Amino acid sequence: MRMTYKQLQANLRESDSNVLQLTKQLDNANAVQKVATEALEAANIEKSRLQSESESCELEFQRLRRELEVSEKGRTEAEAEVTRLLGEKKEMETKLDNVQADFIENFHNTEAYTNFSNYFARVGHQEVLAALRAECPDLNLGPLGDRFLPPRLMRKMVVRLLCSSLEAYCIESCNDLFIINYN
Repeated sequence: MRMTYKQLQANLRESDSNVLQLTKQLDNANAVQKVATEALEAANIEKSRLQSESESCELEFQRLRRELEVSEKGRTEAEAEVTRLLGEKKEMETKLDNVQADFIENFHNTEAYTNFSNYFARVGHQEVLAALRAECPDLNLGPLGDRFLPPRLMRKMVVRLLCSSLEAYCIESCNDLFIINYN
């Protein structure tokens, strides 16, 4: 079958029209693809940025978790130290009470007790000398009175001796306790 010139021209126009239509569709597809590619690239950039932020957040979270663990460990250690120190304080208070009770029980074996008893003996002697002076005013009791200190001075001396003896006894006993505990 042979085609005529007019038919060929019609076919050519139809083909040109189809080519033109396909070219427009291809241009539209290229434009859509270009927009889609740009959007995909922007999405990939945003995804990369978000992944980087997510990694930074994860690292910060891990750092904060480690700090929390360290602070909890420090708090636990501090609580244990406080408990230990409170136990030591209670133990030392008990030992101090024991030292004081021991001092009271053994007071008669101390130098302070001897000084205390001497004080009362001297007070008694002073009273006797005073009575003798009253009864025999012409009797010279000066050399005898010089052997004894006046009661007021004796009182101060005995109080000082008692305090220093108690302090020395407590220090000595506490030192013994420390030596026992820490050796």
